[in-house]
Amino acid sequence: MIKQGTEDPREEARTYLPLDRRRATRFLADWESYVGALLRRMRVEEEEVLYRVFDRALGALPDFRGESRISTWLYRIAWREGVRYLEKAGRLGDREAPIEAAATHADPGDNPEKILERLETSDRVHEALGRLGPRDREVLALRYLEELKLSELAERLDIPLGTAKVRVHRALSRLKNELEDES
Repeated sequence: MIKQGTEDPREEARTYLPLDRRRATRFLADWESYVGALLRRMRVEEEEVLYRVFDRALGALPDFRGESRISTWLYRIAWREGVRYLEKAGRLGDREAPIEAAATHADPGDNPEKILERLETSDRVHEALGRLGPRDREVLALRYLEELKLSELAERLDIPLGTAKVRVHRALSRLKNELEDES
């Protein structure tokens, strides 16, 4: 992942413009693993979705205004295409949240009861996350799986910082309610 504040030529649209076959190939080579990883986290394994993301991105690249980083812009395109695919496939509501609970990783010194308790907690959290909407799962995954700062999350989603804070707070509240309802 590209960290904010680094000078990376891939983040500059001018690296790929004017768009021709050579620059389009470079764009694909530079960003395929990034987009592919995002789609895999969403449980979208179909290559057709990856192709659609790059078709949209390459078509829009000449008009890219540079108001965000290319990685942020590509993230939004990939997220939308992934959600569209899951909706059409009827898998959006059933899909697992892209968050892997740290509770599943046992410390060597833990006794079996503690390991079992962590696994049960992890299962409960995964089930509760699965009942949240895709927007809540996305914001929680970005904040806690990718460990983005709130300012980075706001940039990635192209929303104001205050909105990012509210979305994280609301998603956590909904997750808490799901966990309490389960008890």
